[in-house]
Amino acid sequence: MASYVPILKGRAGEFKAIARLTVPPEVQVLPVLEVPPSEEGPIRDAFTFGKKAVKWVPAGLTIAVDVGHLPDPTSGWRRPILDIAEDLMHLGTPMRPVVRLDDSDERLSDAGEAAALHDRQAVVRLSIADAGADDEEAEARLTRMRLRTELEVEQCALVVDAGSVLSERDLTAAEPIVRKTISWARRHRWQSITVAAGAMRESISGLPTDKATRVRRWDHLLWTRLRDLDVGYGDYAIAHPAMTGKGWLPMPSLRYTHGDAWWIYRWARDGGGSAVMYDLCEHLVQASHWPAAGAAYSWGDAEINLRAERAAGTGNPTDWRAWATSHHLAHVLDQLRGRGG
Repeated sequence: MASYVPILKGRAGEFKAIARLTVPPEVQVLPVLEVPPSEEGPIRDAFTFGKKAVKWVPAGLTIAVDVGHLPDPTSGWRRPILDIAEDLMHLGTPMRPVVRLDDSDERLSDAGEAAALHDRQAVVRLSIADAGADDEEAEARLTRMRLRTELEVEQCALVVDAGSVLSERDLTAAEPIVRKTISWARRHRWQSITVAAGAMRESISGLPTDKATRVRRWDHLLWTRLRDLDVGYGDYAIAHPAMTGKGWLPMPSLRYTHGDAWWIYRWARDGGGSAVMYDLCEHLVQASHWPAAGAAYSWGDAEINLRAERAAGTGNPTDWRAWATSHHLAHVLDQLRGRGG
């Protein structure tokens, strides 16, 4: 069975897309949701994330929760991953904590306790930037993780994270490291092994306006080169791997996935405000990369089609991100089933 691990920012746009996700029986999907940090502190950030997860995660979908971007609390007894695990447990939303082999002893223990509140399973996220250790050191780190979390390898899914892959050069550099890492990983009986990478630019502000610009999905190409290893596919959907803060209000834009590329639409306001989103969506639904199923392809495509017909409001940046993420998830699932380019 094919598997897909999208690594998503735990923000409203991504949650809205997840809420409308339809998972086909041929594919296993395990979204990894990263908890965004803020000035309010890690405990408040965990509380905010938990509320969104309870509201938006559909029944029956297991999510993995990554608090790696949050600092440790400086006082009190509460811990972010434990707070989230307890909130989701009480409301019947299954989750798995994400751990890294270089996490502190305390974070590993927290993850183990969080896993115990659910199904005693976790996700181990291994960055290839940290994969330069020799096998003996890697084994020692894995042993420490098992002891601190009280979880066995068989209870963990492994995500080998290649990070940002933005060019042929990045691809060529990442592939042998990923292969070496998987060779080591296969000494153990992981639940699954997935290779994840991200190919979206950190900023699209330099791309042309009032036209669609093609951007290569190098993350997808990396995975196709690794198909002989029989690993799962992971990506950062339509986002750059970095966890960015809130920026300026962007111009109306969509990052539309098709085949091995994204088509980036950016429409200048020119005094028209967000109303230019109508023109943007009209151009998109007339493009060759608009799916044959049209508005029925995904929830996001239905929303885009409504704007092309000027039958709903223009939305805001959170909505635009949700629509594009929804389409991306549906497109990747089609690709994994052999139905997409």
